Amino acid sequence: MLEKKEFDKSDFIWRLSTTVTIVSGFFALLVFTLLLVNYLQIQRLDPVNHELLTQMRQDYANLPEKDMALAQRIRDLDLITRKAFFTSQTFLRIGAWTLLVCVSIFLIAFKNMIRWRPQLPDILDEPTANKEFLAYAQSRNLITWAGVGLLAGGMMTAELLEAKNAAAGESDAEEAVPEVVVVPPTWEEVQMEWPSFRGPGSNAIAHYTTAPATWDVEAGTNVLWKVESPMPGNNSPVVWGDRLYMAGADAEKREVYCYDVNSGELLWTTTLAPLPNTPAGDLDVMEDTGFAACTMVAHGSQVFATFANGDLVALDQDGKQMWGFNLGLPENHYGHSSSLIAYDNLLFVQYDQSEDGKLLGLDIATGKEVWSTPREKISWASPILAHTTLGPQLILSSEENADAYAPTTGALLWSEQCLGGEVAPSPAYANGMVFVANEYAVASGITLGGTAEAVETEVTWQFDELLPEVSSPVGDGTHFYFGTAIGDFVCLDAATGEERWVEEMDEGFYSSPILVGDRIYLGDMAGIMHIVKAGESFERLGAIDMGEPVYATPAFMDGRIYIRTESQLYCIEAS
Repeated sequence: MLEKKEFDKSDFIWRLSTTVTIVSGFFALLVFTLLLVNYLQIQRLDPVNHELLTQMRQDYANLPEKDMALAQRIRDLDLITRKAFFTSQTFLRIGAWTLLVCVSIFLIAFKNMIRWRPQLPDILDEPTANKEFLAYAQSRNLITWAGVGLLAGGMMTAELLEAKNAAAGESDAEEAVPEVVVVPPTWEEVQMEWPSFRGPGSNAIAHYTTAPATWDVEAGTNVLWKVESPMPGNNSPVVWGDRLYMAGADAEKREVYCYDVNSGELLWTTTLAPLPNTPAGDLDVMEDTGFAACTMVAHGSQVFATFANGDLVALDQDGKQMWGFNLGLPENHYGHSSSLIAYDNLLFVQYDQSEDGKLLGLDIATGKEVWSTPREKISWASPILAHTTLGPQLILSSEENADAYAPTTGALLWSEQCLGGEVAPSPAYANGMVFVANEYAVASGITLGGTAEAVETEVTWQFDELLPEVSSPVGDGTHFYFGTAIGDFVCLDAATGEERWVEEMDEGFYSSPILVGDRIYLGDMAGIMHIVKAGESFERLGAIDMGEPVYATPAFMDGRIYIRTESQLYCIEAS
């Protein structure tokens, strides 16, 4: 029979093990308690379902007018709540690992405390050895299971918080970015800026009528500043506040630029990293279109850009990406060229291609799709937002039709089959009439009637002589004006479609005419900025040489014109 091995005795190691056992056990219990308290606190600070924050957002949404002070309080509370939430996540991760370490140390120290104790207890009852070892075993089991229970409880708390955080993260992922408060500008605010292609609503009518009529690029007269465009792009400059935005791209790189409107200083450049689903490989585009033909849209505190490969991105005023994704590589032979437009809390994307074309309404804060309407026919053109007597309408041209949609829902309001060919000019709206035109088709004047709930349309007249190919028209309520690719500048009567005058220029037009008060500004492909009197007869007010071709459409603000030529960006200001 084997002799039972006696335990070694070491008073020092026993005392050390005992001390470590007590300290680690106490510390594990403390960490577990703090994790539990953290779990209870996060219930009150949930940024997704915070009662006070939710109530404030509901109150803000129900206000008849925007309350900027309330919006700022919402932002501040949202920021504080989120900071507390994410701090709790950090504490959770650190606490879970700390608890695991403490319980592990506790179990190891307890085992050593039992092994190294100086002497065995006196045994008074029979049987001796069996009862003694049974007591030890029971004690070890009790303390071991207590430690395991403590660890399990802590880990369960961690799992509960992680599950809650994952749910919040999943909600954020559905929204494309963490929930933020983005206050969209009012239509009145939009009209005071130059936010998109051809200005507010993309309707080619300037709010300010103080644009200079004389300048000299070579001599620098009335040229406030001039900078070189970093990368090629046919998109037009847009302006919001004291910042000007435009984009540039080539086959490998896509960039967004922000300039100070007063000095021309380049404030920042954002180079797009590959977005989710961004296609790899070469992209074929027409030379006239390029890789950055779509004009951006500035909308309050945000700016949006899209490119020929289908990349769509939202940036804040400092150039930081808020959200972005790829719409899909456009399946057409001319490349994606439709410019963006925004209204209230929606960004509109005309994504026309040979199959599965669509018009999208996206949430400006998240990029999440609010609505999508299929497009049977496509075009090169860009949408306009017309504020008609029947309410706002999103009006588009296609290969066959002029179509109008409800901005908030994407519902088709009306459609007229009056076009043909690969349409490039955008529509124009003035005084209750929509004007659409395209080379190799006809120009049509469409009168709007009926009610907002049941819009009625009529093609009042058509004109099939000189027609635009790329340049979009503009109307002043009495006439419609447009330029052609062969150099004709045309004026039609808005009520009848009769030709009022035609002026033959030396060069054709890709840039679109802008109505500034009673003057029309139109740049040609040779770089001449023509200034013409709007009215029944042709009257030239000026012809200013920009020194190189002008394909983009200028931006007009109070006393200033921002002109993008083939390689330069100018700010023209009357002295």
